[in-house]
Amino acid sequence: MLDIGVVHYKIGPGGGELEAVWYTTRLSTKQFGTGLAKGDTSDGFPGTYAITYYYPDGSVSAELDLTIEKSGSVYELTYAKDGIVLLRGVGLETEEGLAGGYRLVD
Repeated sequence: MLDIGVVHYKIGPGGGELEAVWYTTRLSTKQFGTGLAKGDTSDGFPGTYAITYYYPDGSVSAELDLTIEKSGSVYELTYAKDGIVLLRGVGLETEEGLAGGYRLVD
């Protein structure tokens, strides 16, 4: 099975964090996970964040470094751990936040 995922980020009410909802095809249930990223949101979504993702049951799925770069109207998403890029994705800004798709790096 191809391991792909979707994610939606929105800037937290106080700024300085992104709230995430995500899903990946590797989950055995059709439930969403969540996440919370800490970083500078003063320029919107672009930036580098320390993010913790949680499975639908609330347990930790991953702790990663998330980099969001804007290129025109598209966002490039990079997920790394200890300097090693694990996932890459792309996103589009919506009225409600930033919607993106991602997959494992070969």
